[in-house]
Amino acid sequence: MLIIDGVKYKLWTPKDEEKEFHPMIKEYFKDIFGEDCIYFDVKQKLKSRAGIGSIPDAYVIKLSKPYEWYVIENELASHPIYDHIVKQLTKFMNGLRNPKSRSDILEALDEEVRNDKVLKAYIEKMIGSPETYRFMFKLLSRSPKIVVVIDELNEEVKEACESLKYHTEFVEFKTYVREDAENVKAHLFEPLHVTTEKKKIEQEIKMRFTPEKVVSVEQHFNKIKNEKIRKIAIELRDAIKSISGDIREGATREHITFWTGKSKFSAIFPEKHGFVLEVKVPRSEFTIESLNVSHPESTPKWSTIHVDENTNLSSLIDASRQAYESTKRNVER
Repeated sequence: MLIIDGVKYKLWTPKDEEKEFHPMIKEYFKDIFGEDCIYFDVKQKLKSRAGIGSIPDAYVIKLSKPYEWYVIENELASHPIYDHIVKQLTKFMNGLRNPKSRSDILEALDEEVRNDKVLKAYIEKMIGSPETYRFMFKLLSRSPKIVVVIDELNEEVKEACESLKYHTEFVEFKTYVREDAENVKAHLFEPLHVTTEKKKIEQEIKMRFTPEKVVSVEQHFNKIKNEKIRKIAIELRDAIKSISGDIREGATREHITFWTGKSKFSAIFPEKHGFVLEVKVPRSEFTIESLNVSHPESTPKWSTIHVDENTNLSSLIDASRQAYESTKRNVER
């Protein structure tokens, strides 16, 4: 429910993406991407070298420094996440690697500009040059940002897109209708240019306050004063890394983390009197017995295992392997 000056609005979900959702994004593109942007509603296909491709919903060019261009996909969260959204974005990425596709996009955008004298004059004014084709040629030679504008950015969408090898930006665009007059709409979203600036500020703060000294894996193990438990932790770490050749390891100030692709599946949290192992396996799927396991409500997709001297190392390895295999299956869907 959204209330504006005492007037109630209820959440409205578009049923027809082409007729209901796309026109709203086109109408408010300057609010989403910035006043200095141009929205090209050009259906130019991105094709890989093998000829497989897909058509983005639009292309956006940013006409202020740093110049950028975006490949836009407008989506409804009701669409199948893996069968539609992820496959669509993967085709975009493969198409963007094909120089011929880049060239076709350039020609399509240039034709739009040449056929619209007002648009051409605006671009010339913004870039300070009449060489609009040269400007777009240089811009499109760089990597674009892929932006998904979606009516609901839920956890399933976020998790599915973690498997992508190309960074993707998301804009959640929600629409509300007035209870007593459904033709009156209110839109709720965070502009992409504001989100980007916020990320820069957050990164600066993180860099400013992050200690220079990084905690190593060895330093983590040294936190464990019980030698027997420390040995279990070291052997477990080696066993997890040997599950598969695609596993990466990282260390933060709090824990040692294990990844497959862009997805975290396990983590060791060393403590003075022992350690905790977290595995990405929800309560309903956890099959390893004889372990001291808890399932915190704050992280329903994870299981927490408390390790002491009597904990069976093989069971810990089995739990980690189950987490890896489950995560890998979800990534490959």
